[in-house]
Amino acid sequence: MDLPSHPSLKGPGAARRRAVTLADDQLVARRPAVPGRAIPLLLEAAVAGLELPAWAAAHAAELDALLLEHRALLFRGFAVEGAAGLRRVCEATAGGELLDYRDRSSPRHEVADRVFTSTDYPAEQAIRMHHEGTYWVTCPQKIYFFCHVAPESGGETPIADGRRVLARLGADLAARFAARRLLYLRNYNDGFGLPWQTVFQTEDRAEVERYCRANAIELEWKAGDRLRTRQLRPAFVRHPRTGEVLWFNHAAFFHVSSLDPKQRAALLAEFAVEDLPYDTTFGDGSPIPEEDLAAVRRAYQKEIVLFPWQQGDLLWLDNLTIAHGRQPFAGRREILVGMAQPYAREDIPR
Repeated sequence: MDLPSHPSLKGPGAARRRAVTLADDQLVARRPAVPGRAIPLLLEAAVAGLELPAWAAAHAAELDALLLEHRALLFRGFAVEGAAGLRRVCEATAGGELLDYRDRSSPRHEVADRVFTSTDYPAEQAIRMHHEGTYWVTCPQKIYFFCHVAPESGGETPIADGRRVLARLGADLAARFAARRLLYLRNYNDGFGLPWQTVFQTEDRAEVERYCRANAIELEWKAGDRLRTRQLRPAFVRHPRTGEVLWFNHAAFFHVSSLDPKQRAALLAEFAVEDLPYDTTFGDGSPIPEEDLAAVRRAYQKEIVLFPWQQGDLLWLDNLTIAHGRQPFAGRREILVGMAQPYAREDIPR
């Protein structure tokens, strides 16, 4: 996949943008959610009780163009009826069924049909920046976060434009990742991380093997009902609508260097590198220099945009472009997630 020779911090020029006004609807105001930052664009209901699923369905084409222009939209002050309302918004704006969550990497649970909690990680833990499903052969183009219960403090969902992250990495580093690709290594049922029964949502080994064959995952059963998998994946994806080449991977997220020093030391004292719950190498199995991954994390950090959740907020992202994470929090927090518009990737060898 060819990379842009001079990535621009100003964003893409490849897309033919359609003018979006929504001027016929004075019920919704638009402005940046975070002063001085391009994302997310805030769409705020001017009157209480405006139902988002119905309003979004009536403006689906305009909103689709608006998402393509801004890549992150934040709806505030609308009425959304919990998980059912989130599902209706997803279906109205994505035009199809929601995606299931298999080949899982984090604990979460389903609250309605294909509507999940964003994560069940402990409140004190941060979740690093990532795009959803970069290692899946069919990934969601769109992802939706609904604030069902806002935390007392913290708990923001940081977002970052992957185009700007890529621009900060520099051409040489980007070219290395493009040429060498990535190999995601995971070990299950060794006492750390999710068991394979949870990851693949089955107790049947044969079903796991069928899923892996269909999804370009190499697997190896180990003694004691344990499993090891390897997934060879590109570091980039081409946006199906704009043709942009986008930074889209879990390289730093799945690498042992992303752990805090105590966790890392404990795991390396217990496991050989090849037996870690997860790790990432270049596609040929050679180590990725830690300074390269540190550069990736710095690039994300410089591009992070934060806003506090308000009860009833709904954040809609172009998942191929915008990365997300999670900040630690206090109090109860319930952010629900829906994933939609599947993109069957042709750049992953089957």
